[in-house]
Amino acid sequence: MKKLITIMSLAVVGFTFAQEEAPTFNVSGSIDAYFSTSLTGPNDQANLTDDNGWTAPPSSIMGTDQRGFSLGMANITFSYEGEKVGFIADMAFGPRADAQFFDYDVVNEAYMYWNASEKVTLIMGRFNSWMGMENFSAANNFHYSYSHMYTFAPRNFNGIAAQFDLGNDLGFGVGVMNAADTTLNNRSGNYSIGAGISKGDSGISVLSSEDETFVDAKLQFKVTEKFNLGLNAHVASWDDDAALTGNRALAPGNEGFTSISAYPQIKSSESLSWGLRLEHITFKGGDDLSVFTPTLTANYSVGALTIRPELRLDSSSEDIFANRDMDDVTGSMTSFTMAAIYQF
Repeated sequence: MKKLITIMSLAVVGFTFAQEEAPTFNVSGSIDAYFSTSLTGPNDQANLTDDNGWTAPPSSIMGTDQRGFSLGMANITFSYEGEKVGFIADMAFGPRADAQFFDYDVVNEAYMYWNASEKVTLIMGRFNSWMGMENFSAANNFHYSYSHMYTFAPRNFNGIAAQFDLGNDLGFGVGVMNAADTTLNNRSGNYSIGAGISKGDSGISVLSSEDETFVDAKLQFKVTEKFNLGLNAHVASWDDDAALTGNRALAPGNEGFTSISAYPQIKSSESLSWGLRLEHITFKGGDDLSVFTPTLTANYSVGALTIRPELRLDSSSEDIFANRDMDDVTGSMTSFTMAAIYQF
């Protein structure tokens, strides 16, 4: 499954491609399901209430946290890849997918690419964000729940982009897209511009979109054969009168956020790995709300099946979570999730 690391650029229309030799058609994907319960809050209410606070972390399962047993999603990727040109079509179905998309029902990514040379690749279509340490599919993440950064940052783009191989594992990208999270029916006439440079899985990138600006830096370290460490810093800012899109519209009165996260992971055996996500996010403006979210996750693999138990604590500077009886709010919530992910 192809994912963008950085977005890539204004491209060109009207090219004529030479016929390719032996392109290949592939089908891959995953399916995931989970059990979720709140250990400190209610388990019989919707995620957000008007008067009694959050009954689940807003980014636990992309803002649609279902208690008890639930399907996550079925994710199927079709690709037709040749030496010069090809396409990726990534489809997703289920509650997790419904919370990701603000427009299409099932299309996650759908873009065409042209390897214009050994050093330049051009793409056009719909693609996911390249920022942060997390991806859309549960099969491509270590943790099952999402970070707050992933939830509130832009996630989907329609545009045209190019990626340049600079050698020595260095890459540079620049691109022009619709405004962030505006993947359908761009009526405003506004566009976003992004650029980034990467070294392997580490990099720094920026995005300017209408009244919003995003800066993202990520570092990946392989400390030993069994211990990895990821670091991510993300700064988002917007005008106080900005027409916010995506989940950022859930935070009226704020003018952006800063998220700092660490992702230590250790492999204790061939089939078992452990990882922490330590995220601190602060929303700027309003009450300067901050949330610290340590999340402990294990991944136990049985062939293509991964069993993923996860314990998550959200601790807030303000009382924003409903207590178990729904008669008061508190500053923390503890949740437990047991997920199963099959990848093919």
